[in-house]
Amino acid sequence: MLIGEAPGRVSLENGRPFSNPRNLTIRKAFARAIAPRALELEDIFYLTDVVKCWPANTDGANRSPAANEIRTCVERHLKREFDLIRPQLVLAFGALASSAALGYQVKLASVHGRPQIINTGIRVIPLLHPSTANIKGLKQAGILSIDDYERRLSRIFRSELRRIVPLID
Repeated sequence: MLIGEAPGRVSLENGRPFSNPRNLTIRKAFARAIAPRALELEDIFYLTDVVKCWPANTDGANRSPAANEIRTCVERHLKREFDLIRPQLVLAFGALASSAALGYQVKLASVHGRPQIINTGIRVIPLLHPSTANIKGLKQAGILSIDDYERRLSRIFRSELRRIVPLID
């Protein structure tokens, strides 16, 4: 399972989750990890967001979800998705997604890329999102650039997929 914060305008316009320019970094890292196979994220992962509706400002720009939106969506939807999907692995992109998956608040720069096992036995890997708003956090985690992020994420994808998907070796 891959979890993001909320669907963004670009992904909704594309009709494809995780497809805005910075999320393409995630898709490129995945493609690099499974090369030479030609698979998409959706071929292996269930993709979802903590908040299911696009949170927008009155001017149409993306905004961070409000606390009540997060609470409602986690209680009504995300917990049910976990029960139905029963993922072996969750890659949670961003502090909001990581906190929702883990069930507690995290300082993302200090736990980025470090697997956590939640009480249901699910392996959750909290990850910084490669957005421009996270440049400071990326640097705090020792990530030098978006290219460096992509390389590191590719290694995480590869090692984690080897554990659960036989065709990735």
